[in-house]
Amino acid sequence: MVRISLHQCIFSLGVILIFLSPLKVLSQYKDTLYICPNSGIHYYSEDDPTSGERSIAWKWTFVGGSITSSNLEDEPTLVTYSPGRYVTYIDVTFPSSVKRDSFLVFQHGVLNDFYFPTDTGFCSGQPFSINLSVPIQPRAKYIWSTGETTPSITVSSPATYWVKITLNKKGKQKSCDSIYKQVNITVHPTPTVNLGSDKTMCQNQSIVLDAIGTGTKYLWKPNGEVTKQITASLPGVYSVEVSNSFNCKANDDIELIDSCPHYVFIPDAVSPNADLLNDAFIKVWNFTPKDYTFSIYDRWGELLFETTDINASWDCKVNDVLVQQDIYVYKITYVDNDKKYYQLRGTFFVVR
Repeated sequence: MVRISLHQCIFSLGVILIFLSPLKVLSQYKDTLYICPNSGIHYYSEDDPTSGERSIAWKWTFVGGSITSSNLEDEPTLVTYSPGRYVTYIDVTFPSSVKRDSFLVFQHGVLNDFYFPTDTGFCSGQPFSINLSVPIQPRAKYIWSTGETTPSITVSSPATYWVKITLNKKGKQKSCDSIYKQVNITVHPTPTVNLGSDKTMCQNQSIVLDAIGTGTKYLWKPNGEVTKQITASLPGVYSVEVSNSFNCKANDDIELIDSCPHYVFIPDAVSPNADLLNDAFIKVWNFTPKDYTFSIYDRWGELLFETTDINASWDCKVNDVLVQQDIYVYKITYVDNDKKYYQLRGTFFVVR
């Protein structure tokens, strides 16, 4: 049996003596020595505890060490390693035998700094979760403020969360290296907005809508305005989305209800004589219809004129020629604000 003793030297902190129990020659390594970054090992052998013989020759092999081998030295030069897992062999000659022993060396690496989220938050009343994660590093230990010991956690409530990563020497409380990170997660306020109660209005009436509240940015529908106030001149539903400096959002809507009776004035006679009085067939509305069509027919049902332009009138001409004095038929179809379909039919007289 070979007995190896060694010193672990930490360059910046002095010398720490570590004794390993006697090592037996086995097919697998019985012992592993864990050392901190920037550390080295001072090896030396001891007498054979079975026979009591003193060693007389030595052959060391340091796989991955700063020196790879050493012959005829009881105490070889201090050996240092880069981060990794290595094996050390020693063949010791005694007066009556030659014996070999070996064990593993695990050299910790320095913990690398890493990105961690900056202080953040979520909007009140909205679902939120965030994954806080750190790199996986060999033999590192993780402890979170939540008590979890995994490299990542998921949180969904406001608090200050921290993580500490440490590299510890095996069986020791002393840390080889450590990194501490923390993030503050807060609840951002949701903006307020109030457009008020639904209102009634008549055609051509204007109503100012104001997004009263704590928003700083605005987006209206259906027209896409981005101001705090808008002027509405048509019945319908208007909505606004407001946001604040945290990009938290709130919405409100209001309906402007058409409450005035609708009418359409249709003349019963026109006189296209260029006196600027009743020269064309013109309708007068007090509302704005949709899906509008206006048609003119002669007494035999022949279509003379048709348009979907609500503002268009008929000048009593066909192919730029005035029609004869006679009775003509009009047909007007449209959808009102109540979403119902209407059709108006009648006759009028063209006077020449």
